[in-house]
Amino acid sequence: MDRVTRRAHTLSQLLEDGLSIRAADMPNADDLMLRIYAAMTQKERELISERTRAALAAAKARGTALGGDRGYRRVARPDAAAAAAARRDAADRASHHLDLELDRLRTEGLVGHADFARALTERDVPAPRGGTVWNHTTVARILARRG
Repeated sequence: MDRVTRRAHTLSQLLEDGLSIRAADMPNADDLMLRIYAAMTQKERELISERTRAALAAAKARGTALGGDRGYRRVARPDAAAAAAARRDAADRASHHLDLELDRLRTEGLVGHADFARALTERDVPAPRGGTVWNHTTVARILARRG
């Protein structure tokens, strides 16, 4: 009954307006029984509310922190500029570490980005994002970063 309405008065008004309400768990209940059940559920909600208020007051008297999420709160919002700078620094470091390897490949006669990518993949040189498969675009970006 508490799913139909929060107050017994509302259920009574619906019945007075000519609506026929039947509950699956009480198929034989007539309008009078529905009004009685609605009044009982309203009273139970009021008792629950009183018990909850009393329990919260007792917890507050004991010094318990009430309400809200007391979890982690970030002091400042994420800094997009700092994140971009960190990504640039990581890319610069990766480019610097690959300088010697790329110079060695040039001395072996390799010139194209695809050739560099194939050789780096064959030698299992770690790619900037962690894998070992290189492609020509990644090589081109690293060479561009070198200047």
